[in-house]
Amino acid sequence: MNFTRAKAMKYRILVAFLIFYGLFPQSSLAEIVGALMPPKVPYYMLIQDSLEKELKSLSFGDRVILQRPAPNEMAWKNATRKLVTLGARVIVAYGSETAIAIRSENSQVPVVFCGAYDPVECGVSGNVTGMDATLPLQGLVDNLKKISNFNSLGVMYSANEIESVRQLEAVEGLVAKKGGSVKRIDMSDSDSYDLSGIEALLITSAAKINSQEYIEKIVSSARSGKVATASVFSGTCELGVLISMAADPDIQGKGAAKMVVQIMKGTNPADIPADTKPKMEMTINLKEAKNLGMSIPFELLGTAKMVR
Repeated sequence: MNFTRAKAMKYRILVAFLIFYGLFPQSSLAEIVGALMPPKVPYYMLIQDSLEKELKSLSFGDRVILQRPAPNEMAWKNATRKLVTLGARVIVAYGSETAIAIRSENSQVPVVFCGAYDPVECGVSGNVTGMDATLPLQGLVDNLKKISNFNSLGVMYSANEIESVRQLEAVEGLVAKKGGSVKRIDMSDSDSYDLSGIEALLITSAAKINSQEYIEKIVSSARSGKVATASVFSGTCELGVLISMAADPDIQGKGAAKMVVQIMKGTNPADIPADTKPKMEMTINLKEAKNLGMSIPFELLGTAKMVR
């Protein structure tokens, strides 16, 4: 059991004890901050770390209960019910898909989204605000092309996740304009994949394929076929991905924490403007470039964080 879960369990036991003996009013439960994310996604974990540190600095750090259920709508809805039962006054949602599930289950609880791609177009609406993490996919595709000079690009996605599908469709349009082709690799109902016939692979934000274990498996398969890899999430180059581009996770976490505190102090989410201008960070894995026999153009060396 990790520290966050252990802390949350101790808190629930203490609260139940105090309520039972009449020493702690039910209304005090409303001071809890809920957080809901797909499990073991490095990018989301980086954001959560930043969020908890910022909440702690604002004297709200001991009130977070983090839920990491299986990455599907039913599990997210079940986790939402648990958090609401525990008295969460606001729930932090990782990704548009998670935010939509929370809103579908409970339209009253305020939601602060972060790490979310194109949240408005994906259907996130209502009692919400948050940190938009929509990245310029053209920049990622162009930089991957500069490194690998691909003609055929595989896009790994999940047909069950709207963010992932929107990224796929955007990439298809970008690649078509340059005369290239895209191979769709849908992971929604399968754990196997075929990387034959492609020279590069772009991994979308689909929760199912972004756990640390899965990313390492994908990288290993791609490396054996000399396939260059790119990801829309930070934290993946450290696992072997060649290039990533994403909204800065530290800024995402700190911004979301400030919004949470505003809501906890009584501000309506509708009165807190969402941050729609995310600061992007690009990371390049120099070791993986060497493994693939590829060189990094000089123009990219000065603009990216390097993993050596």
